[in-house]
Amino acid sequence: MRTPPDYRALAPTIGVDPAAIPTIIGSAARSWARLGEARRCLSELDADAPEGVALFALGSLGRLEASEASDLDLAAIYRGDAATAAAADQRRSEAATRLRALGFEVADKTFARALDLDALVADVGGRQDTCDHLTYRALLLTEGAWVHAPAVARGILDAIFQAYTRGTIASGRFLSALGNDLHRYYRTICVDYRHKVEVAGKGWALRNLKLRHSRKTWHLANLVLFTWASEVDEDAREGLIAAHLSEPPLARIAAGLDALGAAPLAGPLFVAYERFLAALADPEARASLDALDHEARTESALYRDLRGNADRLDDAAQAIALHLLENHQRYMIRFGLL
Repeated sequence: MRTPPDYRALAPTIGVDPAAIPTIIGSAARSWARLGEARRCLSELDADAPEGVALFALGSLGRLEASEASDLDLAAIYRGDAATAAAADQRRSEAATRLRALGFEVADKTFARALDLDALVADVGGRQDTCDHLTYRALLLTEGAWVHAPAVARGILDAIFQAYTRGTIASGRFLSALGNDLHRYYRTICVDYRHKVEVAGKGWALRNLKLRHSRKTWHLANLVLFTWASEVDEDAREGLIAAHLSEPPLARIAAGLDALGAAPLAGPLFVAYERFLAALADPEARASLDALDHEARTESALYRDLRGNADRLDDAAQAIALHLLENHQRYMIRFGLL
């Protein structure tokens, strides 16, 4: 993703008034500006930067959906032949300190430790592969925006992408190895939700709504993109997917449906997603959802509203999926369902 999507210009093509999606438009502009601030801030580290270490913004900032209430998922990836884990962890720590001084809420959760690129790509699908490896691969490819060492970052992303495409036997003429791994990640986070709320006792409402809005939209964007790619010449598929995979999910869906002659189907999805993003941009709404007990969910007008909105997003997503199934049946049944 080299430039942000112009949702204002895109809106008429999907049958939506730009005035109906102000949060989507504003979040994209704000996120792009904040990425620029982060990059300029961390460029000061370049003079003594260890070779082979790159830093990425993941999550809502990487998807260009961030609000003032969003935190920053900061991931550090290094090449083991050029840097050590200790050097990469130190670089991430230094960057996090600088970014916090700039007002970023840097999270130290899933992405707190640097990972070796070799570990991510050496055993995809094998016994040494882990949920963390899968998470990093899926998110780096689909929402990883560099914030430090762009040339190294580009090489890392290319290496991850090529881990799926360089095979002579299993890569698939529809890049099915990559599509299956992205699908696997989506199903993994669906099951992970169960563990977090049932076993780990973590807050459920916000996780539930994210699963039903942003995670589902992410998955749908992959289905749309790969279906689109299935309709172009075989020698153009890899380039098409490489060019669009890192775009924000909403932009990916709009571009894919437009190419498939079904752009208006994206309109209801955008409208439902707008309501979700607007709620997440409200600190009071987020706090209310974070504190909401499952037993009290029906007493919360906010939760009831967003649950209904999730149903509307479901309807919009199902209309898109049904269109893909009816008009691109061979690909969707073989790779999307079976």
